[in-house]
Amino acid sequence: MKSVEVVAAIIERDGHILLARRDGQSDLAGMWEFPGGKVEVGETQREALFRELSEELNIHAQVEKWVASNTWQQGERLIELHAWRVSGFNGNIALRCHSEVRWVAPHEAFSFPLAPADIPLLEAYIAQITQRPGLI
Repeated sequence: MKSVEVVAAIIERDGHILLARRDGQSDLAGMWEFPGGKVEVGETQREALFRELSEELNIHAQVEKWVASNTWQQGERLIELHAWRVSGFNGNIALRCHSEVRWVAPHEAFSFPLAPADIPLLEAYIAQITQRPGLI
């Protein structure tokens, strides 16, 4: 089985996090996710996330702290998904791979049809901010 390393950004702003809706061209079309993508050979997770957010959303992110990891089987691939907190960014969001974005309170994200692999990452994020309020 092929293993793929993927990074995801939990982008924070004013007590909210960014969810992005996958466009009709992608796997899991119409589902909501934390934006990100594959780690290329020779990249660190932070470098990959910075590049992916630039490519997908046209932003230059301040990739901060690792949140959690989750391994997920998707067809014949094993996805190793790693979430990182992004506390800020420069640039204006432009949708290149998503049909829509929304800023939501962390607990509100559960009311969206989330990509299944992102749910444990959201739970870990909420556990972190609940244990240490004021991190957002």
